Amino acid sequence: MRNALLALLCFVTFGDVAAQLPVPGFDATKYKTSKERLKALSDICDSLNRVEEYKKTFNTARYALQITPADDYYNLSLFNFYIGVYYQGIDGDSSIFYLEKSVAYARRADRPKRIINGLDRLLYMYSAMDGYASQRDKTAKEVLYIVDTTRNDDTKQKLYNSLNKYYETLGRREQQMNILLAELENHKKQLALGKFGGADSANMGVCYINIGALYLELQQPRKALEYLTPSKEFLYSYRNAIIHYYKNTANAYLQLFQPAIARIYYDSLTSLTREEYGPPVDRNNNWDIRMLSDLSFADYYLDNKKVDSALMYMNIAKSLIGTSVTDTIYITSFNYAMGQTLVAAKDYAAALSYLKSAEKIGPDQGPEQYSNVLRELAKCYSSMGQWQQAALYYEMYLPIRDSLYKVDVQKSMADAEAKFQNKEKQQQIEGQQKDLGFAKKQQLWLIGGLFLTGIIAVMLVIFYRNKKKTADVLDDKNKKLSQLNNELEEANGTKAKLFGIIGHDLRTPVKQMYQFLKLQKLNVHNEQEKAERAEKMEMATERLLDTMEDLLLWSKTQMSGLKPTVKPLALQSALKPVEQLLQFHLEEKNIQFINNISSGVTIMADDNFLQTIYRNLLQNAIKASPPGEKIIVNTSIQNGKTILSIQNSGSAFAQEDFEMQVQLGRTMQTLNGLGLQLVQELSEKMKATVLFTSLPQGTLVEVTFPLES
Repeated sequence: MRNALLALLCFVTFGDVAAQLPVPGFDATKYKTSKERLKALSDICDSLNRVEEYKKTFNTARYALQITPADDYYNLSLFNFYIGVYYQGIDGDSSIFYLEKSVAYARRADRPKRIINGLDRLLYMYSAMDGYASQRDKTAKEVLYIVDTTRNDDTKQKLYNSLNKYYETLGRREQQMNILLAELENHKKQLALGKFGGADSANMGVCYINIGALYLELQQPRKALEYLTPSKEFLYSYRNAIIHYYKNTANAYLQLFQPAIARIYYDSLTSLTREEYGPPVDRNNNWDIRMLSDLSFADYYLDNKKVDSALMYMNIAKSLIGTSVTDTIYITSFNYAMGQTLVAAKDYAAALSYLKSAEKIGPDQGPEQYSNVLRELAKCYSSMGQWQQAALYYEMYLPIRDSLYKVDVQKSMADAEAKFQNKEKQQQIEGQQKDLGFAKKQQLWLIGGLFLTGIIAVMLVIFYRNKKKTADVLDDKNKKLSQLNNELEEANGTKAKLFGIIGHDLRTPVKQMYQFLKLQKLNVHNEQEKAERAEKMEMATERLLDTMEDLLLWSKTQMSGLKPTVKPLALQSALKPVEQLLQFHLEEKNIQFINNISSGVTIMADDNFLQTIYRNLLQNAIKASPPGEKIIVNTSIQNGKTILSIQNSGSAFAQEDFEMQVQLGRTMQTLNGLGLQLVQELSEKMKATVLFTSLPQGTLVEVTFPLES
């Protein structure tokens, strides 16, 4: 009945549309045949759809259907597809109606590409809409068969998104994760083959974000960050995806109980949303992601019994409701969260109003969310002493909770069954691949028949290449000249970096010499003190010479491209010269230096790189530490890797501060931050990692060295 009604509406709407709907950029008089006109309209639809001009695509496709012959199944499939795509975000039933027509026409035209495109969109819509469970499961089987048997990576990539939505709807997180990981591996494969454009890069970044979001659902924030962190470099100017990156990263740090770091990403989310969509007014419906982040912060503080902080974020979210957030589902999520927060604040009368509003949408908000609303209503009425109402809502809550437990059991059984069937499915795939191999042998005979045609084509190519030979020679010369210019620019950059490094690392020993000379001028009658000063001055001079020799020796490695000589080093003896060099600064501030490195610890590192890294980190620790405090140096083993740590009790310095200083050092023409930039670059050359952690009193920096090869 529903499809018949849609068909009737389609008939009424399309009446005289050819005369009423002019298509921009299309002049029918320019084309002699109907085939040429339809091809031009197809190209217009394709171009408009690619830039997401769905309304214009819809108008063009409607016009095209009026001039498409009844037996032209290919174009009927194509234009019905574009209309279905337009209805996706407006009317799900209408979208499904046109997409089903598109697939049916594609099957009659025997066009596999059009069938795959239609099935991809249909599976997504079936999964997003209620009442299509049987069609959804049937389409999913066909899509899975295509993914398992095709060798076309582009086809697989197209279908992964709809399969992800399908498994998300069924709550099968394991299969959903497998699909997302397979999609990511396919992106990486395309990147390695050089088949990667701007849109592909954005899709890869979105894939990273989706995997991170799924790990957040599974309460695995560290795994989520492993995928969220690299996502941003692929997103470029895709700001909507970057907004989701900020939201999910903030949620990950909330799950790690690090709200201060989460707030940094929350502020970035707010700033980018305002920059992209303007202030939260005029019902622009683009602040919903920020509102969801407010709810996450409120939930975090509610779990940690900080009701005032939770209410603060709920009031921020409240300012967006009805102005910049108008979607019913999002408003329902807000009403539930506000009601839950007010119950925790013991403002039951106010909480009841929000929870009753959340209840109105009923089971459409999802059984789990609906059960949570009923539970909070029962709790609210109970706290108000209205026991009958509390019992009523609790009776409504219990059956839904039991059904959710049953669904969880069924999902677990389905996951176990899927694992059991994987082996049999793989055997079927191998058999099908053997059949495809036999078919390929038959195709070889046909290829042989085309061989002569190929020879003619080769002769034409040779003729064309001879014609282009002169132009190619000039092009090669230009490329070589450009390459030489790039190499010269890189050499100049390396030279400038070297002089900066030498100037930076010689400052400390020269300053130490200057201080000793000042002390030497003082009149001292004690011969023993004179001897001690002379000895210290001699030691400082020796260390200065050693430092200059180290820098000059290290500079030779820079001229060959900053390549370290990694070898096994005894850590304690390798770091001793640096500690001796900085001993005077420790004594000057009366800092107690505690070195807990045992003599048997060895690492894989370049000794010059290692000493430069350690010198800069220890210098920073001395500068940051107040007089009379301690600096503690330790080593530890984690996952077989050696970690060198330096802890001071000065002002806090986090990883974000370190990354900001390094970035400033790279982008600004100044020596500020060069020491930390050296630490970052030299550690990367040795495949070591540096991590700063702010402590309640002080800072901990950890350098993790690679395993011995």
